[in-house]
Amino acid sequence: MIDIHCHILPGLDNGPKLLKETVKMVETAANQGVDTIIATPSHNNGTYINERMDVVGATDFVNAQLQQYGIPVNIVPGQQIYLYEDIVSDLKNDRLLPLNQSTKYVLVELPQTHVPPYTSRIIYDLQMSGYIPVIAHPERNAAIIEKPPILYDLVKNGAAVQADADSITGKNRKKVRKLTTQLIDANKVHFIASNAHHSKQYNLAEAYNTLDPDTAAMLKQNSEHLLADESIVKEEPERITKKGIRKFFS
Repeated sequence: MIDIHCHILPGLDNGPKLLKETVKMVETAANQGVDTIIATPSHNNGTYINERMDVVGATDFVNAQLQQYGIPVNIVPGQQIYLYEDIVSDLKNDRLLPLNQSTKYVLVELPQTHVPPYTSRIIYDLQMSGYIPVIAHPERNAAIIEKPPILYDLVKNGAAVQADADSITGKNRKKVRKLTTQLIDANKVHFIASNAHHSKQYNLAEAYNTLDPDTAAMLKQNSEHLLADESIVKEEPERITKKGIRKFFS
């Protein structure tokens, strides 16, 4: 199993502060069947700056330590990039990290409270430059919670979506879980990731077990394809109705 969004590197953001905390997180992930984790420290979000080479260096360091501990999990570099105007040019100039360092998939984060007016344009520009934007946990965005059609338009126009494990299991707010259910039903979630910041939060396996087995298998396969820089399964998105359906949950 592959985790495409995890704050696993020590001392870079609001994830683990010490290596021993990282090791505990990785052990928890391994016990859940995870063999590869994409490290995605926050970048350019107003609080944290994690430059490309710093992330690559920290990833190499952690992998060397995990080998000494004999933990069979590989960490690969990436970033959770706060959406900003120059993201396309910075990707082209190798200032930013796509997921797994060299794929076409780029993990982008929206503000918690709103969707910037330039979002659609940047999503389009990313695709025109050969990238596939993966929107991190939009089910937690206040504007999308109130107006889900905002996300429909972004997915319809080519963006992919990653939902948090906590949003599926109910550890986030009930309103968030309800929206996540609807988004999965409407073909607007393409990946599940832990987005874990510490070992007690790591519940990727529980999230998958909450889903219908066929849907879980498809989402797991999408993460494998992302890691290998291959095309993912993307069904035609549907608009969310007030009635809604729960066809993908067990």
